[in-house]
Amino acid sequence: MKTKFTLIIPLILFFSSVHAVNIKVSTDKPEYWRYEIVTIMCDLEMPGTPVIPSFRKKEQQPSRNMECTAKIFHKNTLITTVGKTTTINLSYNRSTKRFTGKWPIPLNPKLGEYRAMVLVKDGSKKYAGNVAFKIKGRTPSPLPKGFSVMNIEPGDSIIRRVPGVGGKAVKVWENYVLWSKFMGADAMWHCVGQSQIWDKPNAVNREEFPWDQKSVRQMREVGEELHRHNIKYGTWITSFVLLGNRQDLSPYAHTTGYDKENDTLRKLIYVSIKDKKRHDDIADLLKKMNNNPGVDYVGLDYVRTDFGGYEYASEFVSDMPVRGVPADWYSLDEDSRMLWLGRKIEKEKNRSVIEMWQWWRAHKMSQIIIYIREKAGITKPMWAFTLTWEMGKQHGQDPLMFIDAGIDMNAAMYYSVPKDTYPMMINDWEAYLKRGKTSLVAGQCVDWNLLGSTYEPAGPDEHFIRQQQLVDKLLPINPSLGLFWHDLTRAFLNTSGPYSSLEWGITGAATFTYLRKKQGCFPFTVTWDAPDEIKLNLPFTVEINVKNTSKTGSNFIMKPLKISNLSMSESADQTFYLAPGEIRTFNLNMQAARMDARKENMQMIAFMIQYGERKTQNRYFEYKYVKVEKQ
Repeated sequence: MKTKFTLIIPLILFFSSVHAVNIKVSTDKPEYWRYEIVTIMCDLEMPGTPVIPSFRKKEQQPSRNMECTAKIFHKNTLITTVGKTTTINLSYNRSTKRFTGKWPIPLNPKLGEYRAMVLVKDGSKKYAGNVAFKIKGRTPSPLPKGFSVMNIEPGDSIIRRVPGVGGKAVKVWENYVLWSKFMGADAMWHCVGQSQIWDKPNAVNREEFPWDQKSVRQMREVGEELHRHNIKYGTWITSFVLLGNRQDLSPYAHTTGYDKENDTLRKLIYVSIKDKKRHDDIADLLKKMNNNPGVDYVGLDYVRTDFGGYEYASEFVSDMPVRGVPADWYSLDEDSRMLWLGRKIEKEKNRSVIEMWQWWRAHKMSQIIIYIREKAGITKPMWAFTLTWEMGKQHGQDPLMFIDAGIDMNAAMYYSVPKDTYPMMINDWEAYLKRGKTSLVAGQCVDWNLLGSTYEPAGPDEHFIRQQQLVDKLLPINPSLGLFWHDLTRAFLNTSGPYSSLEWGITGAATFTYLRKKQGCFPFTVTWDAPDEIKLNLPFTVEINVKNTSKTGSNFIMKPLKISNLSMSESADQTFYLAPGEIRTFNLNMQAARMDARKENMQMIAFMIQYGERKTQNRYFEYKYVKVEKQ
């Protein structure tokens, strides 16, 4: 790339006393995605141009006291990149006969044109050149308004039918579909690819490993049944983690971590993202998913190294402008290099190295995503689950890097966060998304313990409150927003706490309703009133008002939901028609038939409204927890 020796006025001071020598500055590409590294090159000698005196033509190498550095500017502003780096040192390469340096693109940068200003110092003399390049970002397709997903990890026989849903006996996987329909989900995402090795005969069954073939075989019929109910089907893979108690039998290379207590290296349960066999196994299953007509979306989970990855120490140091690398680095063996990096990060907690390491792992993971997508021939929308504290960078993730690498939806897991710090995390995301928007599907976990084991608010209510806070904060600045509820299996495990699977399902469905209300999806409004406290076995009234706000009439069903310990009339369901502007009022009589000390006597009241053509997503949920007291 040809460059002009034309400096913007604010940069003149940077190049004071510069000699007018036409050095050539270039980059390896004219444009870069946000996950890439910019390679900056400087040639000191070219035919027909002056030669820097101390550049010795005969040996084709610079003098020992010659230095070459680069600074990056955007709109006259000096850019600081990861590791608080403002200056890149370019080193001389004897084979290419040029100075070369690498500049990692800052996390979530401003897009547009940048300029690399290169300065060569030769004693008291200075020589300069510059080159322009662009940073670009991929814009994923926007999510449908109100996009809502019910997740399920492998659950098998523990999944039971939705309470109150009758009909013939069904297969276990059909219950997945019935729960998705009940919650009014637009899609069901199903973990199909999970690698496990347990201590049992024939622990690594080559016919079943690395994926449970039962789940793989289910894809077509599960997808067909979901489509029959107008629900889309997504399937995902737990990419770089191996479950079970016999990792020693793993056919993969596992990632290397650091034990700071003993100052030793250790193997982790995570598969190394360096393992090409794992890349290919993931791509092969993704290809089957992509080619299955029952599957609408494909996804990846555990696209990270967790706290390992030190097997990449040499490549990391080669790529990044790491300061303080041992002088004898190139004579060290791999274990010594890994130990050095582990100490810097986990023992010394060197902030600069940590920031570079976090960025570099996300960069590397982005490259692996590209490889897997291309090998699998992905044509369907693809999502990736990402961690959310500090936008996942602590574990080698970055949502916008992943978008540029071909991910269409960031499924961000907003859980495992204490109640008092959750708002701070959402504020961080608000600032992040103001600089770079994405198609974000935000999830909250069905896990009473992760939600703080709270009673007031009740665990499922805390789930709703957190999603409500997220929608209120992020929707105004990131309109392509959806929600996911994670996951159906957990609603039947001890993770549900003292609350029923139905309560968790209702509050999850109510988060879908809240998002859809905010996005103007409903052609009606609902107002309702219920007491905050009720007496045991004493009737109380719930008033519900439904108003048709559209220009056409519509059919509705109002269905009070029969929660345990709450009694009501068997004929409480109401079918009705509303003309444009018409309002219908219902007064429902209920009473608490029993107190439940396990929930500190908090009782859920809930109802659902179904409307229009009865498509599964045409459902509206409201609920409230009230205190039950003795008479």
